[in-house]
Amino acid sequence: MPRPWGLSGPEFLQLYWIGLALAVLVAIVVRVRARAGHSTQPVRSLDMDELAFLAGGPRRVVETAVARLLTSGELRTSRRGTVQATSTTRSLNPVDRAVITDCQRYTNRTVALMIPSVAADPVVTGIGRRLEDMGLLAGSDVVKSATRKGSVPLWVLLAIGVARWVNGVAVDAPVGWLTLQLVLTGVLILLLTRRGKALVRTRKGNEVLNDARRTSTRAAGSVDEVVYAGAAGAVLFGGLLVYPDLAVRTSLLASSGPSGYSGGGYSTCSTGSSSCSSGSSCGGGGGGGGCGGGGGG
Repeated sequence: MPRPWGLSGPEFLQLYWIGLALAVLVAIVVRVRARAGHSTQPVRSLDMDELAFLAGGPRRVVETAVARLLTSGELRTSRRGTVQATSTTRSLNPVDRAVITDCQRYTNRTVALMIPSVAADPVVTGIGRRLEDMGLLAGSDVVKSATRKGSVPLWVLLAIGVARWVNGVAVDAPVGWLTLQLVLTGVLILLLTRRGKALVRTRKGNEVLNDARRTSTRAAGSVDEVVYAGAAGAVLFGGLLVYPDLAVRTSLLASSGPSGYSGGGYSTCSTGSSSCSSGSSCGGGGGGGGCGGGGGG
């Protein structure tokens, strides 16, 4: 019986393994290059909101603003997990104004509902675009494009393998090992092309964030003290789970329910740092309290 495509079964299997290894390598290299960041724009000193976005995405920006407003007394919490605006902020910080506006617009407003709402505000999403321009974040379009391009060799290899498998079945040749290879190829395609975070830190972004973390530990008495001081400075890097006041932290996370707080981190290209994540994953607001501008908490 003639050999399909001029290759024996063992020869084809061996070449397939080599091709699979090369295809995976190409997919990884393309993704890493896309996330390396190619902006030539110099990185200026980042403010607190920009650092918060870099550390935990848009939700972390809102969490940091909440901590800042609680410290200034412009927000207060209730035992039922709601937050209430105590005044109309005149802050020059647009994120703070967005938080106050959102809180005054609704009653029975929990942090869990307020955070995703404000996180989608153009004031917050614009911070991400600025970080992209500086090469600290890789945009979703860039990452998706790289993912598609990097997966092409795997799809080509899978198509060749399927054609060989069909041929093998037709000539009653053993296809056990080839079946295993095809399944493995499919799994690798799923792993390498699965949907990730909307934005990821680049290598430069990781360096800037790591420098900021180191600076925060020695900021007392320095020009950086204003950025890292107080509750907002702690929340900037760790989210509401590390809010220093236990009573306030318990109140903020009170409406999280059985699922608890989902404050992970932000996806990175090289460090496994935590994902975008955020504010309490709480369910809806309870009664009492209220976020409207007035009323008891």
